[in-house]
Amino acid sequence: MAKKAGYLVSVKVSGDKLSLTAEPCGTSDNTVYQITDTDKQILDKTSTITVKDDGVETAEEYTLNRLDGTVTFGSAVARTITIDGFYLPMTTVASAHAAGLDRACTIINVPVFRASYKDKIPGQLSASISLEDFDVTDTYFVDALQAGDPVVVELNSDTGTLINRIWTVLESVALAAAIDSPQNNAVSGQSTDELLNW
Repeated sequence: MAKKAGYLVSVKVSGDKLSLTAEPCGTSDNTVYQITDTDKQILDKTSTITVKDDGVETAEEYTLNRLDGTVTFGSAVARTITIDGFYLPMTTVASAHAAGLDRACTIINVPVFRASYKDKIPGQLSASISLEDFDVTDTYFVDALQAGDPVVVELNSDTGTLINRIWTVLESVALAAAIDSPQNNAVSGQSTDELLNW
């Protein structure tokens, strides 16, 4: 069992979208293609993304994952894939000192007549995040809360080997202060749309 100290965690949040033009993608199996530049792999949630093969918009069907910048095709064929659109740059929350991620699955009851025990099936997945931040002068979280726009929150356990990313709608930003401790922002949010764990 691998053990990791809590201080190794890093927390990142998304910034304003920036444009991508002919951004190259790599592949190891000619089926899943991913944006090569790791700083540009998170694609804007609402912007149009154009996938091109050899400079021409592809007519093939594909699945686009905006949280990791992957394009998945239905067959293994050599392609030269590039992407046009917008990505979200990520910034480390340098003064974060506590963070939590709770994953959940809605359990659905499916009872039938004359059954002695309840039967259940898994439903939709969701997550909630929490973090605490010493930098109370930074208005990023308050601005995101008031705007109501989803942001990406990323929790990295250490060296990039275990990354959790979620589209997050913030639900509270609470300022706390006490005479014997620093001022602190406690932030919480709920997932909207997909989760990414790797």
